[in-house]
Amino acid sequence: MASCAYHPKREAVGACVSCGKLVCAECKTVLAEKIYCNPCAEKMFTGKTGAGVSGAGNTSGQGSLAVVPAEIKGWNWGAFLLGWIWGIGNSVWISFLEFVPYIGWIMAFVLGVKGSEWAWRYKKWDSIEHFKQTQLTWTKWGIGVVCGMFLISLIWLIIFIAMLSSMPQSW
Repeated sequence: MASCAYHPKREAVGACVSCGKLVCAECKTVLAEKIYCNPCAEKMFTGKTGAGVSGAGNTSGQGSLAVVPAEIKGWNWGAFLLGWIWGIGNSVWISFLEFVPYIGWIMAFVLGVKGSEWAWRYKKWDSIEHFKQTQLTWTKWGIGVVCGMFLISLIWLIIFIAMLSSMPQSW
């Protein structure tokens, strides 16, 4: 039985691809399907050194290498409602597929489902809280824009009906 380099009484489950040390389940961090020890993961993402790291830290903005925290995953109303505008603000360029005929409306739902993960992967965020606060702001703006568009449509409908009722009926 091979033992962990940091916990000699625990069985190793793999070796760090960076330094080669054997690690137990508690000491391993998996990034892009590769095993790293916590100190090497910390060096990669924070530029700091030392033991006692409990995870990979803030991996936002690392593209496909980014580890998306569980609390980030979920429906994103800002991405769904504002689409490509949200995409520009969050560096999610795939959102421009909304302009492609026949799949544009499908893309709104894809952005709603995957938008948070993509925004975490492709833009650097200060923290999870910063990310959540920014996405909440996008959601509020999205709801505001939709409500505003509904209100404007309602006003135009009332004007149109008023104009029709004031016209002489010659038919």
